[in-house]
Amino acid sequence: MSAIGTEYGNALFLLAREQNDLDEVAEALEVCGKIFESQSMYTDFLATPGIPIEERIGAVGGAFHGRVPDCVSDFICLLVERGYIRYFADCREEFEKQYNLLNNISVAEAFSARELDEAEREKLRLRLERSTGRRIKLKTRVDESIVGGMIVKIDGRLYDGSIRSRITEILEEMKK
Repeated sequence: MSAIGTEYGNALFLLAREQNDLDEVAEALEVCGKIFESQSMYTDFLATPGIPIEERIGAVGGAFHGRVPDCVSDFICLLVERGYIRYFADCREEFEKQYNLLNNISVAEAFSARELDEAEREKLRLRLERSTGRRIKLKTRVDESIVGGMIVKIDGRLYDGSIRSRITEILEEMKK
């Protein structure tokens, strides 16, 4: 993460906390982040110094005014004005980090050989919450190389319950 992302994301977090608007700002940042990720041309437009700043700020207002809290659209405008809009993802990541710490939330990434259905995701999320004592925000990904089972990353730890790792363990044991 960049120093700009850390500084600006933390500043937005403190502002949202002061305004008692953390949940709404967190949701808005997620929505804006998805827009920026899926519309790279929009980010390119906002970052182009050859386009008058008033036009770029007007585009932010047109896209977000009334759809996100004012502090979020103002924040995006500030990033545009300072030439930092490409750091939006870093800012969002820092905000989310602070938000999760405050709300006792851990982000868990689960990798499985096939897509988990909603019931399986919920069962896993609840199991992780019981074992960690924290609220869990679960992200799932498919990794066919796992063969079966699951790998979970949470709070800097890796829990490998995959068939691939079990086969590797058995092969290592057989070599002894």
